[in-house]
Amino acid sequence: MQETFITFTAYIKNMYSQSFSVPHAVREVIGSNTLFFQALSTGIANYTALAQKIKPEVEKLTKSEVNVNTLVVAIKRFADSLDGNDYEFHPIFDGIRMTLTGSIIDIDFHETDDAYQVLDEIFELGSGYNMFRTNKQIRLFAEDMDEIRSMFKSSHKGATGEIKDGLSKITITVQSDKENTYEVLSIVLSILHNNRIPLYNAFFTQNEIVLILGMNDAAKAYEVIREKLHSHD
Repeated sequence: MQETFITFTAYIKNMYSQSFSVPHAVREVIGSNTLFFQALSTGIANYTALAQKIKPEVEKLTKSEVNVNTLVVAIKRFADSLDGNDYEFHPIFDGIRMTLTGSIIDIDFHETDDAYQVLDEIFELGSGYNMFRTNKQIRLFAEDMDEIRSMFKSSHKGATGEIKDGLSKITITVQSDKENTYEVLSIVLSILHNNRIPLYNAFFTQNEIVLILGMNDAAKAYEVIREKLHSHD
């Protein structure tokens, strides 16, 4: 079934139309900035300096002035939630489901009429896939099937793309009635970072997170994430 996934950039554009509490805004701003998030998750961030850095963005989200000391408190609480010892007690993990897909290919090609013709043929196969668009480019993550490869290599088609194989996919489904997908994503990224597992790409919808990793890293990633998220069951 086709799903519309959004990138971090699209998510940031959308979230400024909403009004957030200070703790929620802090998580959003830090989580969407790789440098800030890594500094916080590794324990090297200066809370006061970070608060001053993110203050303008937080105020845009909350639509009000925010005291630096208030931000420091919110940042510290967010940092505490990223502590590996606290994962298993976090209530947002209730109802989470995980699946691992072993062999995935990444196809990156230009947005053309021929490209959409090929996509229609792929969708008819009924194979599991994820797709998103960025600036006249289309990215497709699909199961590694001979039929899909041949569609992009056929000389009579104008849709040619770069294919990268050797990938796997972890899908994490969060309960749809909870507004915590972004927080789960932040914690999952922290788990991967703490275990030195490289991430090839990541996407998310309102209640689903998709992680793309190398095949050699996927099994370990699946086990450590599953252990942390389900150890309280």
